[in-house]
Amino acid sequence: MCNWLVCQLNAQKKCEEIIEQLVKDGYRYQVTRKDIEQAIMKSRNIIDERAIDRWIRALITFEYITHISHGIFKINPIKIPNLINNLKEKPQTKIQ
Repeated sequence: MCNWLVCQLNAQKKCEEIIEQLVKDGYRYQVTRKDIEQAIMKSRNIIDERAIDRWIRALITFEYITHISHGIFKINPIKIPNLINNLKEKPQTKIQ
């Protein structure tokens, strides 16, 4: 069992890995819930819907994503410094 701070830092690291997976898949600004679920499954090897929902809530809590409308989320570029460089180099290749 870990203390609260260690668990929180570990969760933030895992959230960064999920966002990096989305960036690798071509998302820069907006992403659908379905694609977030797929990124979580790839990076965390999770298929349980309850665990996926918890990771989506963690991404929202740590402000890596914000909810825009039903099933659409906005990626927060301030939380991921290398995302800003990627935005300058090439635009989003998925949904706009």
